[in-house]
Amino acid sequence: MFRGTKDISLDDKGRMAMPTRYRDVFEERSDGKLFITVSRHDLCLSIYAATDWLEEESSLTELDGDDPDRRLQDQMLVGHAHELELDSSGRVVIPSRLREYAELEKRAVMVGQGTRLALWSEAKWNRNVALWRERHVQGLGA
Repeated sequence: MFRGTKDISLDDKGRMAMPTRYRDVFEERSDGKLFITVSRHDLCLSIYAATDWLEEESSLTELDGDDPDRRLQDQMLVGHAHELELDSSGRVVIPSRLREYAELEKRAVMVGQGTRLALWSEAKWNRNVALWRERHVQGLGA
């Protein structure tokens, strides 16, 4: 399970060191293989252990249905998915198209989401935290 948040740095080539606590989960669940794709609901990226993504992908491709919005969403998730493998230093390279989509630059935030990780640009994540505080936390007292 993925929990918590972690500040992340990306280098000029889009490489990112996977935090040890998450790296261990990927190693245990899928021998260091993972998938990254666009998020279902937000302008961030979703990172799955390979075994979890393959189950998710299977359910997406089985539900072809008549809902054009659902089909488009499924096409985006599967179409943007990239298989990655942790290198010997525990790093992965985020594909440039996905970095552009999520507006990732040097500083990012990784957020545990149970069965997956969300990778946010630091600026977008901070705006979301501020919005949440404004809507849900202010007024609760100090």
